[in-house]
Amino acid sequence: MATGLEARMPDGIRPGPRVWHSRDLLRRLHRTYPQAEVCAVFAKYGYTPADDSPFANRIFDPAAVDHFYDAPEPVKRMLMDYHGSTNYSVVDLDVIQGLYRRMYQEKVLGRERLRFMHASRVVDLVEEADRVRVTVEFLPTGERIVLEADAVVWATGYRSNDPLQLLGELGEHCLRRADGQLQAERDHRVATGGDVRCAIYVQGPTEHTHGISSTLLSNTAVRAGEIVRSLTRTAVPALAG
Repeated sequence: MATGLEARMPDGIRPGPRVWHSRDLLRRLHRTYPQAEVCAVFAKYGYTPADDSPFANRIFDPAAVDHFYDAPEPVKRMLMDYHGSTNYSVVDLDVIQGLYRRMYQEKVLGRERLRFMHASRVVDLVEEADRVRVTVEFLPTGERIVLEADAVVWATGYRSNDPLQLLGELGEHCLRRADGQLQAERDHRVATGGDVRCAIYVQGPTEHTHGISSTLLSNTAVRAGEIVRSLTRTAVPALAG
């Protein structure tokens, strides 16, 4: 089973005609409103650049999956914290530099279409018929301002769908960890009770057991190969290059 990802919205926030997830940004906004003013609200002082350096990218190696799977839970959390910037909440450096140049140019010209509200967070949102009222708090001082916007776009990422939702009553026989997440073996087979005779494999929703590479398309072939070897119980012959 490969159930993919679903858009993740903040707790208490539901999508609406004027409240979207970033997955809808291109379809509903890109090049449609070239004169729009855009306010970006984020808790840091700037966007974090993606870490695509060769040493950090070793976290995606198949051997790193073995290390992650066998590591104690505190080490798993440490590795995810260290290397989250290879895949999550990051922006390409060229895009960051381009945004800053545009912001600086607009400031010089006296027409600031792009506004970056750093060290801030959204603390309240009210959707009305013709607008959205957004309360933004500046974290260092607690000062709050209210923005009246035509739309709000949440860039809050994605999460894996729970594959057991597809299994009906069989899902009750699949084992979960103490934190409630699915328990998967190293070969991506779901751990089950002794009364289950079939094998259930998952492709993707195993980041908590297999590490940050679990949802990457670039590693799909490797994961598929591991599942095939588990199914056939035969060794893959070495190829001379």
